Amino acid sequence: MKASVCIEMIYTEYPFIDRIKKAAEQGFDAVEFWNWDSKDMEIIQKTAASAGIKIATFQSNLGGTLIHPSHRQNFVAGIKKSLAKANQMDVQAMFMLTDELGDDRSVRFQFPELSQKEKYESVLEGLKMLAPLAGEAGVTLVLEPLNIYVDHPGYFLHSSEMGFKLIREINHPNIKLLFDIYHMQVMEGNLIEKLTHNLDLIGHIHVADVPGRHQPGTGEINYKNVLNAVKKAGYQGYVGFEFEPTVPSEKAAKEALALVKD
Repeated sequence: MKASVCIEMIYTEYPFIDRIKKAAEQGFDAVEFWNWDSKDMEIIQKTAASAGIKIATFQSNLGGTLIHPSHRQNFVAGIKKSLAKANQMDVQAMFMLTDELGDDRSVRFQFPELSQKEKYESVLEGLKMLAPLAGEAGVTLVLEPLNIYVDHPGYFLHSSEMGFKLIREINHPNIKLLFDIYHMQVMEGNLIEKLTHNLDLIGHIHVADVPGRHQPGTGEINYKNVLNAVKKAGYQGYVGFEFEPTVPSEKAAKEALALVKD
């Protein structure tokens, strides 16, 4: 397994660019972040190259939602721009949300007039359009379920089971699932079985503890057991640490990294 660190939430004691250097100093294989369109990507790329660290992923969404057919054209156009940016940055995967989140990370549009079936079919059709584009670009789009109980009420894709169903229906090597252990513990539990029985569908894993979305060891998840099971099952992709530290970032990051590297 490879270790990535989300510099939107970790190392926030430092300026954004310096967080890349800090992650490299601590031994992470890669960094990741959220929206790219508001950042100086040239400086990010140069800093990462100079520090000898990769960029694992960033967000592909540039507005709109997959759950409403009227948004599809603009949504896909935004993903095309992100795919081009990923190629420019030599990034192999981008995460994708079914809904548009506002600055406070709440869901902007929920479309109560649409049934769950209609929303599902819209997401499926959108993914069918995106799969060949991702394949042509050589970039994997990892679709992320989020929890609706604590952080993102109204978000459409809120279970890994629905996510895995979509991935199986699309059946394309460049469309995978981002399994966020924090979000799925809130929604479903049964983490080891969900992860190890679906590794062929998972393109990225996120880590934070429950409750609070803090570093491993602060809550109810036995991360040593979970990650050991994933490693034993043969997962070779990125484990991305995306949590809010309750202690200085270096300490939390070092202890988190040991779960993957030791």
